Amino acid sequence: MNAVPVRTRGGWTSLPFDLVRAFRGNSRLPVYEIDKAKVQRKNGRVRPLGTANDEISFGAWRLAHALKKAECAREPSAALLAVGAAGFLLEHIHLFDWRGEELRLAAGMSDYYADFSRTGLAGRVAQGVALLLLEAQGYAYTARLSAEIKRHNGSKIAQGVLQSKAKKSRSTPSRAPDFLLENGRGERALAEAKGAFATPNERCDIKGSLKDALDQLEGWDRVLTPQPRKNFAIGTFLREADDLFEEPSLLAFVDPEPGQPEPPIEIQPDAIRRANYASWLALMGFADVAERLRTRAGEPQRRTVRLLRLGGRSYVVTLASIRPWSPSGRVDEDFWEFIDEWPYWFLEPFAGVCLEVIGLDLDIVHALGGTSGQPAATGLMSLEPQQREFPSEIDGGRFYGSVLSDGSLFGELRMSRHHRLRFDSEEIEL
Repeated sequence: MNAVPVRTRGGWTSLPFDLVRAFRGNSRLPVYEIDKAKVQRKNGRVRPLGTANDEISFGAWRLAHALKKAECAREPSAALLAVGAAGFLLEHIHLFDWRGEELRLAAGMSDYYADFSRTGLAGRVAQGVALLLLEAQGYAYTARLSAEIKRHNGSKIAQGVLQSKAKKSRSTPSRAPDFLLENGRGERALAEAKGAFATPNERCDIKGSLKDALDQLEGWDRVLTPQPRKNFAIGTFLREADDLFEEPSLLAFVDPEPGQPEPPIEIQPDAIRRANYASWLALMGFADVAERLRTRAGEPQRRTVRLLRLGGRSYVVTLASIRPWSPSGRVDEDFWEFIDEWPYWFLEPFAGVCLEVIGLDLDIVHALGGTSGQPAATGLMSLEPQQREFPSEIDGGRFYGSVLSDGSLFGELRMSRHHRLRFDSEEIEL
């Protein structure tokens, strides 16, 4: 892979030029809604699948964006998240084949990885695809259910749910489902994602995967308040590009009705939105802001941020691919001076340079800066999901990437050596 070396305070880093070419792809997945009874009944059959109920369309950057959103909801350290942002695209750049209309794995990729690695990678991809489906259903805000249970002192009730499920199934307790989500109307949903890379010319275990997801969802909606209105068991099954089996790559889901409420774990009204933005701000390098949002403790600070103007809106952005970090975990502001004074001679052998950026809509950042420790901060709860259009051509370069309806941005800026992309700066409370 061709790369250009960049000198930072911490040493030398490479910027891949092939990355943007590999991630310009656009694709789709057919969506099949499966009846819960067919999945749970011992002799129930989910095939023949019939005609797809719907389909979702997305580009490679949008899929990568959803994958990172799913991963950063786990709340690991900001340093690990920063490495992972570019890491997935670089490490697995060869995984997908984007040349057809339908999303496929590249030839040989279904068994390229060892069994454990393949299962884990399929699960990561499935969580990202699940968030794209839920985004299309209007669920813009995402939190990890297990993290919210701990944060809201619900561990004893949660353990009771797990023990009850273990007795019914006579097995070890399962985990809580993956996600707790919310739409713009404040309606909540639970989701569990499963996935597999299909062995060529063989059937995927759609029924088994969806049954496992339903088993994991079982009981949780009854102990959460406000009670989730939807439960989604979602399976993503991807085939290789040259696999001629009769079934395509596909996404299948079950959406059962919620159960009767039981003694609850109360999740505060703004908890999901706090978790959604805290995890993304941690990915951007604002670990202290993320902690304030999660714990409802501390006050906003005045800080200078860099802005990218895109599609008539401004986004607070940080640089992920080559971003240095200080020991405190904060963004190294000196690096912006390096970008501002980018030496033209440095780009002479190349067409330009690519910068991976992670960002958040400036209006949302302002709302988060005013978020108080009260149970439902007015500015935060007044936010509405929005579908944002953006141009690829911007002054001084091109943008390849994704903006989700929660206002988060993820993508790449390509600057030619004949143009200079300038980032505005602004002082804000955050």
